[in-house]
Amino acid sequence: MWLCEKALQCRGIDIASFPNELMHAKADTAYDAILQMLYSYAPVPGQHLSERDLASKLNLGRTPVREALIRLAAEHKILSIPRIGYFTRPLVEGDLLDLYVVARETLTFALTRMRQQVPDGGAVCDELSPDELALRAEAIFKGIAGGSSNCEVCKIIDKFCFCSHPLRMEITASELRPAFTKSLARLTDAMPQLGKATSAVASALMNHLDVEQRAVSRVQDRIYVADRKTFPTDVGPDE
Repeated sequence: MWLCEKALQCRGIDIASFPNELMHAKADTAYDAILQMLYSYAPVPGQHLSERDLASKLNLGRTPVREALIRLAAEHKILSIPRIGYFTRPLVEGDLLDLYVVARETLTFALTRMRQQVPDGGAVCDELSPDELALRAEAIFKGIAGGSSNCEVCKIIDKFCFCSHPLRMEITASELRPAFTKSLARLTDAMPQLGKATSAVASALMNHLDVEQRAVSRVQDRIYVADRKTFPTDVGPDE
């Protein structure tokens, strides 16, 4: 089950009353570590995620790793194939385009319900790495979602950012980078106007999403796409 970091506070629950072990369980440690690995874009789409290998790499038991993989699969951040195992998600054009449609509607909704200012993400410059540029954009998306104080909105945008992260990595490492950087800089400059000229923020946000979405087809040719019907069947299930 997906749980945003503000869910307990949104429900009026004092997290200080919870034992420290609950907030820092081994399964959470495994989840955070695997998620960071996935965000690093080291695994290619459709790559097998072995419980045994991950447990060894992270120096953790297989039980917390298994729990983390189950959670990631429930959040649709990885794929679970019965009796075969877990895999990184394929980057499918149709799925990406659908994600952008949902993200537009969700972020537009969130902008109308902002209850707090989005933290400054910093200036956008040419010296930033592809990963840093991608994360800057995602920080703004998540900031807008979090500012709405709506856990469902946060859930949707969290999934959107994760699933479209490889796309941003490809954009920012290609000849499409200048257009991405320019639109992201415009969006960053507009963010302080939230609450004063929200329409200007919305315009800059939609413009940036346009830049990303128009790149989907062009980037698709450079990314290995694993067909959902052709995942390896010779990979045995983790014992």
